[in-house]
Amino acid sequence: MRYDTVVIGAGLAGLTTACHLARAQQKVLLVAYGMGALLLAPGGIDVLGFHSAQDKEPLPNPLDGLPAFLENYPDHPYQILGRQNIEAGLTSFQALVDGSLTYQGQPDRNWLLPGGAGAVHPTCLAPTSLVNGELSQRGKLLIVGFKELRDYYPALISQNLNAQELGVTADSLTIELPRVPVANQQNVTPLELAHAFETVEFRRQIVNALKNKHKGHGRIGFPAVLGLEKHDEVVADLQKAFGKPVFEISTLPPSVPGRRLFEALKRTFLQAGGKMIVGSKVVDGTIEAGQVSQIRFETASRLKAVQAGAYVLATGGIFSGGLQTEADGGLGRVWEPIFGLPIVADSNRHLWFAKGFLDPKGQPFASFGMRVNAQLNPVDETNAPVAQNLYIAGASLAGSDWTLGRTGGGVALASAAAIAAQISQ
Repeated sequence: MRYDTVVIGAGLAGLTTACHLARAQQKVLLVAYGMGALLLAPGGIDVLGFHSAQDKEPLPNPLDGLPAFLENYPDHPYQILGRQNIEAGLTSFQALVDGSLTYQGQPDRNWLLPGGAGAVHPTCLAPTSLVNGELSQRGKLLIVGFKELRDYYPALISQNLNAQELGVTADSLTIELPRVPVANQQNVTPLELAHAFETVEFRRQIVNALKNKHKGHGRIGFPAVLGLEKHDEVVADLQKAFGKPVFEISTLPPSVPGRRLFEALKRTFLQAGGKMIVGSKVVDGTIEAGQVSQIRFETASRLKAVQAGAYVLATGGIFSGGLQTEADGGLGRVWEPIFGLPIVADSNRHLWFAKGFLDPKGQPFASFGMRVNAQLNPVDETNAPVAQNLYIAGASLAGSDWTLGRTGGGVALASAAAIAAQISQ
């Protein structure tokens, strides 16, 4: 079967690229081994939060901070993508999810949101439920947690928020959950809680448990578990019951806001006529005369080959399985497993890691990826394109370590917009 474009990978970059192309009336197939990194992400779109990894002062305007950031990290993908693609990516993304999720924000400002440990998280676009926790709004917050939800600590969050002199005062409260219909009542996951919040009776019990305990607080912060399919209904119902805004704070994975975003983009893609296969591994691709001619992926009974006019590789880096590694003594090998593309990586495996886990320059392996030209085609050591109908998106790009300034969402959306514009021409 032949398609206009095949997209490999179902993370933010892959899904967004596929949505753009399907909406442009292309026949698009998206193939992915798993659901991508969105289930690990807090749900916001980080474009640029800091000038460098060493900075502790968040940037109020991510676009204004771009020149100084690129001076510190000249090999970052933003160098090729540029401001225009970043802005286009953010604007077009909001249009893609507007039917089911409301992402607030604009390219020239960062929201300052509370993170899961009480640190300030600068992000450019975020769902309304996260934006309600904006820390530039002075006032008194109540941070609520649940005894059965492990690794979420309201006292730590409030303590760290208060220590930063942000203009907000935070109190904390941990309550026991009403009966939740799950197998293990003592250990509840974020997704289980999200489903529980979608029942009216469960919400009523939560409201009763907090009765008379939120007086004097302007806003109430919950872990990011306020519904999945019925998220808007859950938030509206709680705000009506409490008579004040409620907001969400990110938890450890699995991320409920990330799952909401995955489902919203998936819905947009399928409604636009795209075809999606998740759970099938792409095993190889054929490059002939500077063009990808086909890819093959696993099915239940055999390998299936598909052809397309264009291909987008959005499989991420080492964490996502987009790059493979092996070590042999002091030597190391890094390779891209589908097309065998040239990789920017050191052959000395001892240089893959910095000595400090939180090294201000980042971990070298997190920047491994494919070098590309201005069209985002992969190139070899001489900067010649390996395949002119193959495009690299998101964390597959060399230099795209998201920890250096918090740029993961911006790279994903900017590369998706740039690639979709070229393929759709």
